Amino acid sequence: MNNTPVDLSPFAPVLTRADALHLLRRATFHPSLDMVEALVGKGAPQAVATLMALEPPVSVPSWANDPPALTQQTGPPLWAELQKWWIGHVLTTTSVRDLMVAFWQNHFTSDYIVVYASQWMVAQSMLFRQHAYDYPTLSEQIVGDPAMLRYLDGNQSVKGRPNENFAREWFELFSLGVGNYTEADVLEAARAFTGWRVMGRTAEYNRQLADLGQKTILGQSGPWEYNDVIRITLEQDACARFIATKMIQTFVDYYPSDDAIAAVAYLVRRHAYNLRPVLETLLSSNYFYATQHRGALIKSPLQLSVGLASLLNATAVDPASIVQAMIQLTMTPFYPPTVQGWKGHHNWINSSSFPNRQRFGEAFLEGRQMGTGTRLQTTQQTPLEIDLVSVVRRLPQYDDAEAVVAGVCELLLPVETSQEQRDILLDVMMGGLPASYWNIDETTANSRLRQLFQTIVRMPEFQLM
Repeated sequence: MNNTPVDLSPFAPVLTRADALHLLRRATFHPSLDMVEALVGKGAPQAVATLMALEPPVSVPSWANDPPALTQQTGPPLWAELQKWWIGHVLTTTSVRDLMVAFWQNHFTSDYIVVYASQWMVAQSMLFRQHAYDYPTLSEQIVGDPAMLRYLDGNQSVKGRPNENFAREWFELFSLGVGNYTEADVLEAARAFTGWRVMGRTAEYNRQLADLGQKTILGQSGPWEYNDVIRITLEQDACARFIATKMIQTFVDYYPSDDAIAAVAYLVRRHAYNLRPVLETLLSSNYFYATQHRGALIKSPLQLSVGLASLLNATAVDPASIVQAMIQLTMTPFYPPTVQGWKGHHNWINSSSFPNRQRFGEAFLEGRQMGTGTRLQTTQQTPLEIDLVSVVRRLPQYDDAEAVVAGVCELLLPVETSQEQRDILLDVMMGGLPASYWNIDETTANSRLRQLFQTIVRMPEFQLM
């Protein structure tokens, strides 16, 4: 557990390039050089406000408005199209809200195999987007979300025959955590969650099918319905701590101290679970920018693949190729391994996944799909060109070989490199020639830079953020 002092006061210095990259890596999927330049020189609260104000529009695919297809006889499930839609969006936008959508997708989990109809999965994603910072409203609405009703069998839960699945996950995974409720709470809450029916693309609450009898939930007694369960749960201190812990683990430190959890939980309660001001405080704080927290998280396959494409100005890549890479890296979009979602952090790295993550970076820099010689394509189905010279020209002192190495390290790595590491990387880039031979205008510059970038993406530090 990290015992770094919990200082949530604003980070005083104006942001450097390294600071801006740290913020973009943690708060978005899209750490582009354009956004780095937009944030450098701003104070931390101003930089966060700039990011939070970015609300790029998202359009749903045309088929999302069709009647849900529940079997092959009624239409295709459109799973591949669902994945390409989501990845295509995050590839081309910079938004804190997008990261919060993914946060909720991994919190209120469901998967496309069980849900089957991609129309419901799109609707659920848009629900997460609409209420990305509003935990109380999102919690109430997820109860009657068609994808969730299908995933946890709420569609079959009626008075006299309550299904316990959603109630159990509500307490264990969605709000309180193990040890903060009883089996009796689960049984009583299951009664309160009855009465929902999926009707086409939406769902309706029918009080005639709901159990309106007396119930005791978390110590409170009354004729509780589904919204009462949400209200009573959010009144528990354990709920604020639960949400605070997940936010810290997502944005700052996977192993937060008790003091850090208490400090952020206080903000969660103070703002009545409106997570926007909580996030603004957290991302602007000395706690967030502490040296100990830079490189303290491991990238998910989504952050790894989309982040690299963004930094290389290669976001025109066909989303299907990113989906394929994510599948190979054990993060199939919209298909978490269990109702617990992806546990993340160290769970992303093992003896087989780490070499695959290295191979992904190497292959992407060569413009090919990992594990094959197939060329990556753009959304226009033309070969994707990785122009590293253009990327490096955006860095300071691109005509100085040592400065190029230092700049690329800062761009790709969240932690500082040693002089010894930079010397080795310089030798890799120059192929043994003196640094004075570097010329960004030579035809060999792109291949030299590819050697440099590929060496860096093989480094363990590249997996961090």
